[in-house]
Amino acid sequence: MNHPNRVRLSKLSLGLMVALAAAPVFAQSTSAGVGGTVVGTDGQPVAGAEVTITHTESGTVSRATTDASGRYTARGLRVGGPYTIVVNKAGAGTDTEDNVYLSLNQVSTVNSQLNNDVSTLETVVAVGTAGSSLFSSTKMGAGTSLDQVQIEALPSINRNIQDYVRMDPRISQSDKSRGEITVGGQNPRYNAIRIDGINTSDTFGLESNNFPTIRQPVSMDAIEAINVDISNYDTTITGATGAVIDAVTKSGTNEFHGSIYGVYRDKDMVGDSPFTGGKYTGFNDERTYGATFGGPIIKDRLFFFVNYEKFERDSPGGSYGPIGSSAANIVDITQGEIDEAREIASNVYGVDIGTFDAPSSVKQEVEEYAAKIDWNISDNHRLSARYSKLEQVQPILSGSGTSSLGLNSRWYDITKNVETAVVQLFSDWSENFSTEFKVGQRTYDSLSSVQAFLPQISIGFGEGNDPDQAASPYLNFGADEFRHGNQINTETTTAFGAANWYLGDHTVKFGFDYELNDVFNLYAQNIWGSYTFASLEHFRNGEYSDYKLNAPVPGNGLDSVAMNYKHRNVGLFLQDSWAVNYNLTLLFGLRADMPELDDVPMHNQLVQTIYGLDNTEKLDKALIQPRFGFNYTFDSDLPMQLRGGLGLFQGAAANVWVGNSYQNSGFGLIGYNAFPNGILGVSEAQRQAIWNSLPVSMDPNNPTTPSPAAGYTMMVNLMEKGIEQPSVWKANVAFDMELPWHGVTFSAELLQTKVNNALHFERLDLGAPTYDDGVDGRQMYWRNLYGTASGTRANGGMFNGQTIAQVADTLPGYENVTGWHGDGVIYMKNTKNGGSTQATFSFSKPLTDTWGWMLGYTYTNADEVNPLTSSRAISNWSNKAIFDPNGDEAATSNYEIKDRFTGSLTFRKAFFGDYDTRVALFYEGRAGAPYSWRYLNDMNGDGYTNDLLYVPGARGDVIFSGGAAMETAFFDWLSRTPELAEVAGGVVQRNGFRNPWVNNFDLRVTQELPGFFKGHKSEISFDVMNLGNLLNKEWGNITYQSPYSDMRAVRFVGIDRATGKYIYNFSESAVWTPANTDFESRWSVQVSVKYKF
Repeated sequence: MNHPNRVRLSKLSLGLMVALAAAPVFAQSTSAGVGGTVVGTDGQPVAGAEVTITHTESGTVSRATTDASGRYTARGLRVGGPYTIVVNKAGAGTDTEDNVYLSLNQVSTVNSQLNNDVSTLETVVAVGTAGSSLFSSTKMGAGTSLDQVQIEALPSINRNIQDYVRMDPRISQSDKSRGEITVGGQNPRYNAIRIDGINTSDTFGLESNNFPTIRQPVSMDAIEAINVDISNYDTTITGATGAVIDAVTKSGTNEFHGSIYGVYRDKDMVGDSPFTGGKYTGFNDERTYGATFGGPIIKDRLFFFVNYEKFERDSPGGSYGPIGSSAANIVDITQGEIDEAREIASNVYGVDIGTFDAPSSVKQEVEEYAAKIDWNISDNHRLSARYSKLEQVQPILSGSGTSSLGLNSRWYDITKNVETAVVQLFSDWSENFSTEFKVGQRTYDSLSSVQAFLPQISIGFGEGNDPDQAASPYLNFGADEFRHGNQINTETTTAFGAANWYLGDHTVKFGFDYELNDVFNLYAQNIWGSYTFASLEHFRNGEYSDYKLNAPVPGNGLDSVAMNYKHRNVGLFLQDSWAVNYNLTLLFGLRADMPELDDVPMHNQLVQTIYGLDNTEKLDKALIQPRFGFNYTFDSDLPMQLRGGLGLFQGAAANVWVGNSYQNSGFGLIGYNAFPNGILGVSEAQRQAIWNSLPVSMDPNNPTTPSPAAGYTMMVNLMEKGIEQPSVWKANVAFDMELPWHGVTFSAELLQTKVNNALHFERLDLGAPTYDDGVDGRQMYWRNLYGTASGTRANGGMFNGQTIAQVADTLPGYENVTGWHGDGVIYMKNTKNGGSTQATFSFSKPLTDTWGWMLGYTYTNADEVNPLTSSRAISNWSNKAIFDPNGDEAATSNYEIKDRFTGSLTFRKAFFGDYDTRVALFYEGRAGAPYSWRYLNDMNGDGYTNDLLYVPGARGDVIFSGGAAMETAFFDWLSRTPELAEVAGGVVQRNGFRNPWVNNFDLRVTQELPGFFKGHKSEISFDVMNLGNLLNKEWGNITYQSPYSDMRAVRFVGIDRATGKYIYNFSESAVWTPANTDFESRWSVQVSVKYKF
């Protein structure tokens, strides 16, 4: 019996769900998948039909056979296309579909109804459009896919992945100039970017753009497709609580193809400042040039693809020069004085301190190349391998400023190298069992290379308060003290293995992943010494006004101050994807991550004695992560689905945060100073004795070292017992449908994130508060609070009535410890506070003919405990506005973008021949970033200016040091500052205020032109960033008061002893005003040319 309704079901809901009703593609893979159901004329499943999937351009063939339910699946396929899919069953007919394109990390649906020899195969459209990555039974969580067409069309000047993933409405570019992106208000370092399955993120954690270099390790011209997962419940997802961004590189085909391209912009292609009218001086010009080439080694079997790219940025050199030079800024030092300093260095000390030949410009270079091999071993086994290398060189002309000149011996280069290699093997062992294995390695090295192996030296040419005291202007030479020991080396080794086992309506996936990070970081400031001299004569005589040196604790080597450890993680996963019926697919999964770190090498008994804490604690606790997802496809004439899920996801703390415990165990560098309290007050005889006993040494291998008898302080970072990697719970529910007009789709999605474990910092040596009876109940730590407050962290250096030095004297080996370092004892621990809610609504029309467009809106409400803005523990503790310095209360996230509208419009048409004209416009309208109001100075006595402002509720609420006139001026100002007036009588909320709304349009126009030979094409493109500012200088301006520094209003003086009231000092001229983001507010144009063959 014929069941027409059953036929309709198989073409829509059944088809959408069966795309691997039981076969999601490996989420960590760099491949694509296809699946579907084959039915006969009666709408019933056809078993035993042979499905042949052929990648047209490479001849790569995959085969599958339908099971008893008419289902077929194929995995490990090349991303993109086109593919030809042929379905054949003797006695039932043959079906063929051409021009099928497959998405990265997605399963596309191709269903077939056989009607003898009549083909009724359903049309499948390109990646990222309706009917492919959106409508699929495997689509459960939140995310976005971008194909080659979209990548080529979208505007981008930085040519980084971050410029493209902003197409996802949930992703915001929190800092466009740096390529910083955030999801759901989370720290950008919580994202992971992988290229061909290898993590290319800055896992060390110094950079906020997710890359260790200014450009990504693989050129965008070598990228085939991009996939963004925000809440993918596949159990292979790991390593990020934010977005997991996967990109796959291009492969060779059966024909030789390639391209040669160049990109250019200069300072005249950047607009004048909309705020000051000033010309742009950030660089002179930027140039990118490169090439790609790919083709067959053995037709249908073995292919290659190579690419090369070089980026050059020419920036202005030194604008400072000596008297008589043609420099724009003259420093009060003569060339004769420079020559005399060089003569003294050579004749007295036997060293060459360089010259002042400042170049007119300096060149920053980034060079990248890569090679990829694809091997079709057989129809059932496919292997790919890729190697890439990037080198970045950045010259720094340090030492010069408004009152100083730096010779070239003070200059240095920062050289960064990133190398990656990956090999992966896809195997179909039977119709019901397939595997994927992958191994990879990445090395990242960053080294500061100095121009001269010398201590840092400065000579003053001004008059100080003492003949032996140096004063500006200064002549600077010798190696910059921050570059004496500055090196990062990381090596990451990864392995991945997964299997899919098809058991009727169930697909069981199981496997493992492994990652080993070998981390070395040496930051040893001033280990070669730094000298300051009051004059050339003092330099000649070796009579310094200041000599400082950092050195390891006596008895320890330089390795004692290095961060050197291994960080391993083993992941095991198991999941079942169950096709319950034609409409419903359920996913059940479980993942376990087991971290392991090397032991912290140095135990600090002083910390153990005083705080009862072991500084050798480390991350080593396993996390079990349950995952669940669902997709329900409705019985409707147009695609419609309800999807969602719930899961726990482990991220990865930046290695630099974890590594602080290895580097700062209290046995780091000791600071020596020939004149600890300055040279003033030291008698002439004492000075001479010091100069004689500690003579100037120009040999960094043998610096003059003062006696350690004076003692040293300890800086300690430690982790709590049982600390875990950051992790979050994510849950989403979404509704998608195709509208009956031109393939337009509508989606509505709610995404909830709840912190399971985040990172929080406490300062253990903060000490007990000295006062907590203020009008706002705030605890204070001043030693002297009444009148004018003074003496920070009054009790931080005490324990049971003894000083830290007295306690240290009772511990063998600690007798020379005089107290805690200024950066203190910082304790990293977990907190469960924080989370976010995102609601997204979007419409989109795929570019299937001439026009394509997208319009989206996302509302975000995000809270966090610590924004984690720094690599250093002390800065992470202090770099947030606070009421309680050690509190772990959650507040509005630094990265929250409350409202975000996005839109894109793409036009494509060949006005002559087959030469396309393409125009793409991208719009982002968003709420401004949040900020807080603080005091101008340290209010609570913890030593940092990060205290949230108490706003007086009425006159007399606080005492003003300037009397009634100052009080009147304050309340007049407050009446003109309504955002603060609303909280009068209370303490402001952290990040409770908002920068102005931002509107930005970016445009890309591309015109294809004829090439020199048949089949060749050339093209020219123009990228215009911030188009609105080009049209009108009042448009596209960005005011951004950073939540790192916030707004500041009044100065805290102290507390009135008689009344207990706070004492304020106010001057409206001292109140901070919002900062303008100059570069991002300017328009910028970039031109590209390309020849394709």
